Amino acid sequence: MGRRMADAQAAAGTGEGSSVVFTGGTLLVGGSAGSSLRRAGVVWDDRAGKQRAPAYLFGEIAARADAAGERLTGDLRELWPPAPRSWDRLALRSYQEAALSAWMVAGRRGILALPTGAGKTRVALAAILACGVPAVVLCPTRALMGAWASQLGATLGERIGIVGDGERTIERVTVMTFESAYRRLDGVGDRFGLLVVDEVHHFASGARAEALEACAAPARLGLSATAPPAGTEGALRLAELVGPVVTEIKVAELAGTHLAELSIVQLPVELAADERERYERLVAPFASLRRLFFRQHRGAGYEEMVRVVGSTAEGRAALRDHAAAVQVACFPRAKQALVSTLLARHRADRTIVFTARVEDAYRVSERDLVPVITGEVGAQERDRILAKFRDGRVRAIASARVLNEGIDVPDARIAIVVSGSLGAREHVQRIGRVLRPAPGKRALVYELVTRGTLDERLARSRSLDARPSPLERAGDDGGADVAAV
Repeated sequence: MGRRMADAQAAAGTGEGSSVVFTGGTLLVGGSAGSSLRRAGVVWDDRAGKQRAPAYLFGEIAARADAAGERLTGDLRELWPPAPRSWDRLALRSYQEAALSAWMVAGRRGILALPTGAGKTRVALAAILACGVPAVVLCPTRALMGAWASQLGATLGERIGIVGDGERTIERVTVMTFESAYRRLDGVGDRFGLLVVDEVHHFASGARAEALEACAAPARLGLSATAPPAGTEGALRLAELVGPVVTEIKVAELAGTHLAELSIVQLPVELAADERERYERLVAPFASLRRLFFRQHRGAGYEEMVRVVGSTAEGRAALRDHAAAVQVACFPRAKQALVSTLLARHRADRTIVFTARVEDAYRVSERDLVPVITGEVGAQERDRILAKFRDGRVRAIASARVLNEGIDVPDARIAIVVSGSLGAREHVQRIGRVLRPAPGKRALVYELVTRGTLDERLARSRSLDARPSPLERAGDDGGADVAAV
């Protein structure tokens, strides 16, 4: 069987010329361009008598045919006649122009890692204009899809296709949600020569990356405020599907120049006696099982430990108690009081309160009479709240994770980070929400941390190199003196 397949492959590489056919998110490749493919994911299709490859390899296949001086029958590039346009009117800042140039030099493949508020969308719009080929933009949410469609329409002056939220129209430039792309790109992935992926870090893991594989676009641009660290499995996966990070700029490099000046103040609080007793009681069973597991399984990972511990009734009870302990630590009464104090102090400033849990966002809303934006709030209500926030009728809003990324949030100066659970990436995204520049603006981020708990460990896990320097800290004398804030 192996010899017969090899003979067939050799025959396919002679006398036939190179050819490519897009079908179901894959490519049937014949001739020398196909026979020379030796890549993961490329298989021999006995029925077609050709190689079958993921569609994202089209750029490589076309380059092989060009290098061999062969005409590629079925060349998808013929479907994408370029019509580049000037992007001068976008008035890119110097670092944005440098980022675009870096992407161009890298063969129009790669990821731009720029802080929230640094204008990643503007750079992408310039790339779409410069390439001048049909383009598809992928974004994580329906709200962000609407924002992209609006900006693309205003910039390009043409009808923009939308696939998602009940719409299914394909135009020369089209916006899709991640979920819609996963469901639809295997049928229309040959229609676009440029793929733009907003919040591209979402594709560093998970099956939805098949959406990127099903698109034949050779030009690929990823946007993220927090790309996976170099050398990690997620970074390698994105480098294969989109390209490597070609530009990375930290918050500290832009704060005070292209972004607002920034101060980060960490405010420690203590658990009350009854909260401490409950926390210690809840956290003890899981801590004991965790220590026992790692003594018996040296070198094992955290996820494996959770899986093993959760396989028993005792372990599942310990996991539930551990989750309850985290809730106690994330938003104790001292944090609730401190949030109220900070909101009162900054009543004249636009302020965003970030919590880890939806329930805590609602608690802030009820206690301090501020509107709340969570995943449970409909798009129309969310837009009404943000409109009032923009024109000053509302001075503060509370949210769990909805405002971390994607949604265009009006200018704010104060962020109160009550708690978080997603580490450095979440932290950088939240900081970015107050960094939009304005004359004389100095952004201020308060981090509330519960001492001697898992909340404190989570705060330490946030990457300090993502923060501006110097890092300002308050309350290191052991007190959480609210009056002194």
